[in-house]
Amino acid sequence: MNHSSESLDHPQRIALAGELHARPFMRIDPPARVLHLALFDGESLTQHPAWLAILCECFGVTPPVSGARYFSHDFGPYRLKWENHAEFSTYTFVLRDSDGPVFAESPLAGLPQSWLSALKGYVISATQLSFIKGPVEPSYANDSAVHDCFVGTVVAGARVMAGAEAWSDFLVQPDGVGRFLLRDVSLREFQAGRLTQRVLEIDTYRMMALLALPVAQQCQPAISIAEADLAVISRELAGVASPDEEQSLLERLTRLSASIEAMVENNNYRFSAADAYFNIVRARLQELREERIEGAPTFGEFMDRRLVPAIDFCASVRRRQGELVERLSRADSLLRTRVTMTQERNNAEILVSLNQRAAVQLRLQQTVEGFSTVAISYYLLGLSNYLFKSLDKLGFPVNVDIASGIAIPVVIVTVWFGVRRIRHSLVGQDASTH
Repeated sequence: MNHSSESLDHPQRIALAGELHARPFMRIDPPARVLHLALFDGESLTQHPAWLAILCECFGVTPPVSGARYFSHDFGPYRLKWENHAEFSTYTFVLRDSDGPVFAESPLAGLPQSWLSALKGYVISATQLSFIKGPVEPSYANDSAVHDCFVGTVVAGARVMAGAEAWSDFLVQPDGVGRFLLRDVSLREFQAGRLTQRVLEIDTYRMMALLALPVAQQCQPAISIAEADLAVISRELAGVASPDEEQSLLERLTRLSASIEAMVENNNYRFSAADAYFNIVRARLQELREERIEGAPTFGEFMDRRLVPAIDFCASVRRRQGELVERLSRADSLLRTRVTMTQERNNAEILVSLNQRAAVQLRLQQTVEGFSTVAISYYLLGLSNYLFKSLDKLGFPVNVDIASGIAIPVVIVTVWFGVRRIRHSLVGQDASTH
């Protein structure tokens, strides 16, 4: 029996297989100039397709279908590659005119101003990359092209991918754009595109990773205050002397725990994202296969000195958060255990008091039963005496005094058994209702 491939496929097979080919490298033929923008809109991606649609409209280009995550098109003056990532989108423009200065004075001037106006406040990374061809210079000190391009006091550079050089000072220039200089020495076909993408991803993902830094800086004072408050509560817990004090401490501890949990909930995603982005940066650095150039730190060394401390600081704040949550949990558990023990002790005292009251009530009840037996017997004996006198008057041979004396024990015993029977019946009914 023949089965078509369509009938055998998992519903997501085609989409998953296509994901491996969804983001191909752009072909770059040095000399070339590239402008790269990364847009970040919080944790929302609702604006990103709209921004791309505005750009396409400016050039009369049909935008991609709704839900697309990758788009590539020839816009005339440049080729565009657009990618929609988990929480940001990137625009990579490959300029056709590679003549003129290595770095244009206004790299954004060639883009529609109406589109740039829509991006105000959302550009997290803007990079101008110039890819030139040329021979290898013996050292950074002798490389005039690099000195002409960068004004930073520290310029990082290395021989990469066994056929090129990469340089940058990782500074934002006065025009709002960072710079990378790549020199093609002996790259093979398509390697230039791969090198370009890796370098641009290093710059983009380092900025995305650093988004956690202001969050960590903002959280650090709050964590220190919370740690001090917890220390005060812990000291007071050791000397608490009354249930009211325990309840007050529990309320304070609950409020403190709630505030810390809210802080963790708000920033945990950003710290997790920073770890993921930093891992991508390290992976891209390894893919460059850097070789040292005399007089200049490599990209990896630059990141170790500048980026790693910031990421370590974020990690330490996140770790302090976690430790604080654990300490709060232990203190809360200890205090609640103490409150529970106090309540159980109070309940035990109440039960003892109730038992004592029940014993007193039982004795009272037994006393009342005795009085009741005597009273009822007295009235019954009085009635019996009248009965015996009536029988004597009617002519029956009854000795009133003897009959009354004999009736006394009979009446008392009968009444006593009757009262007990009634009490046991009532107790049984009460037990069955509970």
